[in-house]
Amino acid sequence: MNIVVIDDEKTKRITMTDALRKAGYKAEAFASSVLAINYIEKNNVDIVITDIRMPEMDGFEVLEKVKSINNEIAVIMITAFGTIESAVEAMKKGAYDYITKPFSSDQLLLLVQKYEKVKSLLDENISLKKRLEDRYSFHNLVGKSKVMIELFDQIEMISTSEMSILIEGESGTGKEVVANAIHYNSQRKEKPFIKLSCAALNESLLESELFGHEKGAFTGAYKEKLGRFEIADGGTLFLDDVDDIPMSSQVKLLRVLQEREFERVGGTKPIKVDVRVICATKVDLWEKVKRKEFREDLYYRLRVIPIRIPSLRQRKEDIPLLVEHFLQKAGKSDLQFSPEALELISCYDWPGNIRQLENAVYRIAALTKHKEITKDMIPADLICGDKQTNLISFNNNDSVDILSVIENIEKEAISWALEKAKRNQTKAAELLKLKRTTLRDKMKKFGIV
Repeated sequence: MNIVVIDDEKTKRITMTDALRKAGYKAEAFASSVLAINYIEKNNVDIVITDIRMPEMDGFEVLEKVKSINNEIAVIMITAFGTIESAVEAMKKGAYDYITKPFSSDQLLLLVQKYEKVKSLLDENISLKKRLEDRYSFHNLVGKSKVMIELFDQIEMISTSEMSILIEGESGTGKEVVANAIHYNSQRKEKPFIKLSCAALNESLLESELFGHEKGAFTGAYKEKLGRFEIADGGTLFLDDVDDIPMSSQVKLLRVLQEREFERVGGTKPIKVDVRVICATKVDLWEKVKRKEFREDLYYRLRVIPIRIPSLRQRKEDIPLLVEHFLQKAGKSDLQFSPEALELISCYDWPGNIRQLENAVYRIAALTKHKEITKDMIPADLICGDKQTNLISFNNNDSVDILSVIENIEKEAISWALEKAKRNQTKAAELLKLKRTTLRDKMKKFGIV
């Protein structure tokens, strides 16, 4: 930490400088305010310790000059007992703190150490914020295919907008990642980004989560609870699986979007909010509108700006890049897929999209001790079409693992049904003549997401 000491009294100046240097700080001392300012202009300085009463330029002028050079520099004012009011005035103008004469070297060091801790926390906060922004930057979304470049351009254009956005795409395509990118590249990035999945909540729980509730509003409401809209005030609210919102709750959501106000469950007082809403759906929402399962007026309110996320089978040229990205995330950057292995998995249609690919890469990477993944190491359930047919051809086999063959056929059938039903599990179960719970169990068993 680089510290500048400004004091026209030689003894005090030397005493302060020596104490700071012995404590491990880099310290430069000046009797002249003008010379000190010249030094600060040319060097990186963290703290300036200056007397208020100086012949050439008093402490207030030093404070003003320092802050004009770099507002991040902390200024500590030295004041006599009778001029504490002046020091307080200096703090109002941006000084970090003040110390009153007479003071010991230990008192001065404590003040410097206090700032050092604050500075460390500030730097850590800035670093975390920067990593967060980098993580969700649209530049950090993986892909170089034509459809992805078009998507990046669209995200860049709409991020600064305040309009509602509906992100459409199959399960596993990265809708939440895109929502993150939009928020963290918007003017609201300093404000909260609140998420809620609407799929797993019944009507009463969903309304409580969205709008909050008053104490005693229902059995178990022992205290007041803020809803996601209140928590997201000034920022962005991301509603995943918005297609699962019950019709009765859709009316209340529509009102918030129209009037920017709502009441908590069990409350009567209108609460005003400023929230940008981003929604995501895994199904064709317009089809639900036509079946009277989703309000048409809410549909248009949510779909002011639509974004369509391409499926992985529509951007297979991105698979090598995604594989490399997931290997790095898994801490396996020294591992690579052979060209033949990449070609093999690029042939597969990936019904679970990027999420399925990511899980597959992690699984393959975890189960190998080699530096290269060859085509022989690709799991049978990830081998596509004609290669899968060759896999279950019995003509050239000495023996057959019938259970493995049956499992592979089941996986192919489930993947086919999910794709045909546009990831709607109820419809997929009907196509397979299975119960939905049985389908869910098999998807879990085979790692299909």
